[in-house]
Amino acid sequence: MYSTVGIAVAALIAGALAGAGLAASSWSRAHGRFAIGAGATVIGFVLWRLVLLSANATNLDVDGPVLGLSFEDVGSGVLSFALTAVALGLGRDRGEPAGRVIGAAAIAGVLAILVDRFL
Repeated sequence: MYSTVGIAVAALIAGALAGAGLAASSWSRAHGRFAIGAGATVIGFVLWRLVLLSANATNLDVDGPVLGLSFEDVGSGVLSFALTAVALGLGRDRGEPAGRVIGAAAIAGVLAILVDRFL
């Protein structure tokens, strides 16, 4: 289904893209939030792939008719979103407005979906 090297490369690309996307915001650059988002994206991407591997879930890689996204693609983004939101919201940025934290997590999640969709 997936090779270990392929998972690692895709996760690193997703993390780099999420970090770059988050770094576009001065809020995210101020305290290294972009690095937290990038790390959470890598971890979320790898964890989702490990779940798929352990479940032998090859049937989740069927692209939908409208956007061309599969459950596999969306799962990568959801887990990246969730881990980024937890890392920022419960960790580093407890005092920040929830809208900023969730916005940053959404950027990481969407970029992880795009990486998974096109790799």
